[in-house]
Formats: sequence, structure tokens, C-alpha cells
Amino acid sequence: MTRHADFEINVLLGKVPQNKVGAPDDFFKVVHNVYTTQYLEALGVEPSERYRKVVARNAPLEKCEIEATWGSDRSSAVASELRIVQPAVGRGLAAKASESESAQAQKKAEKIIQDFHGPDRKISALPPDLNLNLPKQGGTRAGTSDGNGLGEDSRELLLAAMQARDNHNSAGANPLLTEEMEQFQIRARGDEGSSQAREVLRQWGPEGAEELENLKRKFILPFACEKPGKGSGPRSGTVMVPWQHPELLPASQIQVPAEHVAEVRQPLCQTLERMHAEIEDYVQNSMPLELLSTRRDPWFFAGIRERLESMEFVRLIGLSAHLLYWTVFGHLHAPDRQLPESTRQSLVLTMQELWSCLNKTAQHKLGKIDTHAREFFVPVFILFLKRGMEQVMKYQYQKLFEDKDVGEGLNMQLVEQINVMVMNLFDPDCANGNFAALDSSMQAMKLWRKLHIIQMKLGLTPATRTLAREFRTSPTTLLLMHGDGAGPANPKTRILLQKSSSDTVLAAVAGLPPVSSEASNAESASLSLSRGAPPRQVRPFLDRHRRAALFRTACTRLSAAGQQAVSGGSAANSS
Repeated sequence: MTRHADFEINVLLGKVPQNKVGAPDDFFKVVHNVYTTQYLEALGVEPSERYRKVVARNAPLEKCEIEATWGSDRSSAVASELRIVQPAVGRGLAAKASESESAQAQKKAEKIIQDFHGPDRKISALPPDLNLNLPKQGGTRAGTSDGNGLGEDSRELLLAAMQARDNHNSAGANPLLTEEMEQFQIRARGDEGSSQAREVLRQWGPEGAEELENLKRKFILPFACEKPGKGSGPRSGTVMVPWQHPELLPASQIQVPAEHVAEVRQPLCQTLERMHAEIEDYVQNSMPLELLSTRRDPWFFAGIRERLESMEFVRLIGLSAHLLYWTVFGHLHAPDRQLPESTRQSLVLTMQELWSCLNKTAQHKLGKIDTHAREFFVPVFILFLKRGMEQVMKYQYQKLFEDKDVGEGLNMQLVEQINVMVMNLFDPDCANGNFAALDSSMQAMKLWRKLHIIQMKLGLTPATRTLAREFRTSPTTLLLMHGDGAGPANPKTRILLQKSSSDTVLAAVAGLPPVSSEASNAESASLSLSRGAPPRQVRPFLDRHRRAALFRTACTRLSAAGQQAVSGGSAANSS
């Protein structure tokens, strides 16, 4: 049947629990917004507000054919996907004619339909006569037909024979290989397979934009470095505070008001199941992943979401939040009740191992879809790790961070320490703290310029940052070379590493406890009196078992980096 448009519009809906179903008008607005946007994009028209009104007036959603698809997960109160198809030409006119009971309008509508589709042709809907010679089993069967079709017993025999044939052919088949082959067939057919396996690029509305602004303000460069001024008036303005600023390093200990000390002294205690449920809900319904990139491949985003929901990532978030607790709130415990240095080292080594495993698996799966996948999924992993650590802390200590007097200030300090800790452990050069899709705005350009000026005042000039990145090793390899209490034995290696040496990164990856504010001030005073003597000598020492585990992790990361470089070089040569 001829329609206004030959394409269909798919609206992918998230999971909505039974107790969180909103008003029907809210759902209609969301679906209508996605419908008009995709309609205009399919026509190659900019989806502005003016053209959306034109679509709503001439091709309203109320007259479209809407098919709802329900997934296998029955915990959601709404459908998983809506398929919207344009109405047939002349249907609206016929509907008006039936309502007004006007014979003249009815004939006019029938004439329009006949001009488009030709005269009506009636076809027989009876099943064909197969003339199958089925074996008779004595007597007359109940429910047999009179010769024009098959009886109920005959149909049952045919279905049983077909099922037995299928079982015989599929005997010994590999279920995982069969499922993978079906997925490839679905993609090759252009998503013509099962609707449950269909992937559609998600469209985000105001909620997604609001969540993106929240993530930018807390964790994404350069927006996260913009802080309110120290003044209280409207002219105080904002200032840029880099994550490498010396003021952030000794301020790792967050001071807690006396009325909340008893609550905060209770260490973190959360189950992996609760964390996994919260992470899965956020990834599927609230994380605006598509707004962080200009890519438009839904399968690529689906692969990233799969890695974010893995139990390895849940464990990494839990261990990182545990280390964060003892970093910012460890001073509230007595010295004999604080986290031992050996346990802190084991904690950091396990985090490095999980991080390497996540990167290797993601590169193996996503690299087949996009050869430059690592440039995007590593910043996504870092962003998601920071957000997960914050949520774990805020869920455990709700009274502290929801306090009207001190909650907002403590939350800002917590976010700063999360950024500093993740930078020291996984991204010393802040190379994965931003997204290229967000850096093209005028606001981002102005903030980057201010940030670079502040960094140059701290000695981080473009030349020094380039040299540091050129001779920098990963935090895992850095700890491996200093794990015996001394530096590398090769003098050339020592000279090269001195160009990017960082005691702060080495102390963080070695699991050394942070330096208190009082100790930092005392060391700064002694530095001025001791003619340049170093304030803190970082000499980590790992036992034989920890060095062996760290060596395996470092070898895994180096082999993965080598394979990526070889594959990238071969791809470049072939192109």
C-alpha cells in the first residue's frame, strides 16, 4: 500500500519499572519528539522547531501505524521498541467520510484509493490442497477435513515430523557458535531478523543533555577544572584549577563535621549485586553515550555498554571506591585501625590488573568494528569509573553529602580527589580526560586556553608536556621498575625516565598513604631551609609475589599495545 514515506521510524525505549511509570502525556511528548526528528533526518532536513511543527501538522503521529515490540525482560512496564509507519494515502479522508456519513466524500476517498492501488481483487484465503498421502491409522479421525484442507490430526503429525527433523539436523551443534552466526546473519540482512536483536541509534532529549552537563561539570576536561571563585559576591567569578595543582595533592584528607564522624567511620559495605543493578540501570537508561561522540554506529555503542555492565568493571568501581575511602577518610581512624600499606599495595595491584583486562577485552571486541575504538572507549571507561566511585560514596554516606550546610562543599572536595586519584593511577598526562566531540564548542575553546595558561604558570608548558608523554611509561611499568626500592639499573633508562619522573604518580600506584596537610606544610618549610632537599623520597618496595603479579600485568599491557601498533600500522599500509 502506497504511503507518504517509504521508511519506518524505530523508537527504542528504556526499561521502566512498574512503580516508576509516568503520565501518558509525558511518554507521548518523548515519542513525538523522536518521531518528528527522525522523520526530518530521513528526508535530509535539519530538525528545527519550525519543521517539526510542519511534520506534526501534515503527518501527525495519531494517524500513523504504531507497532509495539516487547522484549524478553518482563520487568519493564513499557514496550522495548516502537515501530512507526506512515498511514496509507487516502485513509485520513476515508476516516473523515465514515465519521460524517457523507456518501460524496466516501466515493471521493474510494476513488483516490483506487487510483493508487487499482481495483479491488478478491483472493481465496483457504489453505491449498496438498494431496498428501498420509498413513491411515484405522478408523475415522476426529477433526479431519472434507478434502479441501488438512485436519487437526494431520497438522499435528506434520508439525511433529518437522520438529523431529530439526532436532536431528541440529544434533551436536555448538549453541554459542549458532547464536553468533545468527547475529551476523541479522546484521547482514540489515536488521531484518528478530526485533529483539535489532540495534537502533538512541536519541536523547533534555534529560540526556542535563546528565551530560552534570558529567562535564564534574569529570570532563576542561569543564571540570572551572571552579567558583573564593569571593562570595556575584563578582567573584570562576577560576581554573588544574588537577596537577599542588594545592590538591596535600588536600586529600576531607575534614568531616563532628556530627557525621560516627557515620563516616563505618567503612564501605555494599554488595556487588546492588552495585551491578544500579550500574545496569544507569547505562541502559541514563548515560548519554551517543552525545560524547560523532559516531553513528549503534553496534559500537552497544559493545561499549556491554563492557560497562561487566562484573570486571563493577569490581573495579568497588575497589576504587574502597581505596578512595581510606584516602579521604582514613585519618578518622586510629593509626592501628587504618589500612595497612601491604593491603593498599594489593588493592592497587588488583585495580591495575582489572584495568588491563578491561582494556584488552574492549580492544579485542570493539577494534573489529572501529580501528580507532581505543581513542573513545578509554575516556568513556575513565569517565564511568569516576561517576561510579562518586555514586558508591554518596549512597553509603547519604546524610553527610545531603547536609544542607556542608554537603555541597564536601561533594566538591570528593569529586576533586576522585579526579586526582584516577589521574595518578590510570592517566598521568590527562590524555583521556576529554572528548573531541565536546572540545569544538566556543566554551571549551575558551576554557582550554585559560587552563593552558594556568598550567604554564605551574611549569607544565607545551614542551614539557610533550616530553613527558614521549618518555612516560604506564603507572604499572613505572612501579615495576621501582618495585625493589631503587630505580632502573640501566643509566640510559634512568636519564630518559627523569624527563617524566613523578613521585606523586609513583606514590599513588605504589599504594603509599597520602601526606597530611600538616606534614605537607612542614615539608615545604623544611624544603626552604634545607637548600633544595627533596621533601619526600618515594621508595616503594614490593615483595616477590607482588612483583611477579605486577610483571604479568605489565607484560599483558605491553603485548596488547604492541598488537595494537602492529595492526594499526598494517591497516595504514593497506589503506
